[in-house]
Amino acid sequence: MNRADDHPTIAGLRLRWREVEEPGGGGAFGLWVPEDPDQLLDQITQEEFERNDERMPYFGAVWPSAEALAARLLAGAPLAGKRVLDLGCGLGACGFAAARRGAEVVFMDWEPRAIEIVAASALEQGLPLSTFDLVVADWRRPPRIHAFDLILGADVLYEERNAPAVAAFLAAHLQAGAEGWIGDPKRPHALRFPALAREAGLEYLGGELLPRPAGGTEVSLLRFRRPAPPA
Repeated sequence: MNRADDHPTIAGLRLRWREVEEPGGGGAFGLWVPEDPDQLLDQITQEEFERNDERMPYFGAVWPSAEALAARLLAGAPLAGKRVLDLGCGLGACGFAAARRGAEVVFMDWEPRAIEIVAASALEQGLPLSTFDLVVADWRRPPRIHAFDLILGADVLYEERNAPAVAAFLAAHLQAGAEGWIGDPKRPHALRFPALAREAGLEYLGGELLPRPAGGTEVSLLRFRRPAPPA
């Protein structure tokens, strides 16, 4: 699919098409990404920064944690029939990888522009929007939403204050026996997250280093499970 000369403006941002490959080669899916991520920083005003709780527009890039977690999903087990949440989805790389493996995916982000770009990417792939749920919401004040078979979070612990809310969200929105997968580039404050998850009632299943390209960022996958009730 060649879109080298196709640069639409969506959500006020000029975009380009990016292909994501299956492990071992071959196209898996594509998505729209900002042509110039710095444009997001140039646009933000101090008033907007303060009004949005000092949150930066991190959604404008596919971060290494999302790339690594998407690759892990594409190389992993089928997810047919599974209900999966891409938490803090940004541009949707992890959610689209899960969809490629057969999952029913909910994309959730606090930033409306991120969700608008995800919707455009889904349509560009020829996927009907009925295949997905697109939710603008904050994980600290989540909407009423059904529990999930798998929750994915790539780089959601970028600020230390996020960790308690993410742990509480996982505990409240995983099905009994289901897992939450958190990809993180080994930030020091992420070391506290397993303890916070245990306090929230989750089991910590351990971590693993995800494969990375030469010279790339090292990313850890932290896995958690909501315990099943006693028989």
